Amino acid sequence: MEKLDYSIQHGIDLKGSDKGPPFLHPVYESSHHGDATFQMAVKNGSKAHHWRFGDMPPVPGLTPDDVVHITTYVRQVQRHE
Repeated sequence: MEKLDYSIQHGIDLKGSDKGPPFLHPVYESSHHGDATFQMAVKNGSKAHHWRFGDMPPVPGLTPDDVVHITTYVRQVQRHE
């Protein structure tokens, strides 16, 4: 998979950017936002409710399998933080 756009929003190191929140924050741990939440956010977008970056629009061009790979990566990094 080529460089993913989520890294622009959520940071190459998953620690966030000026465009989007950090995936390494506890709010994104599986106990709060499960893996299915990532699928729904990519497909449908997400209303801003934890951060002040604005609503997240749907992300065209990512397949459910792509989102599984992204989520797996995020979970691996979360476990090692």
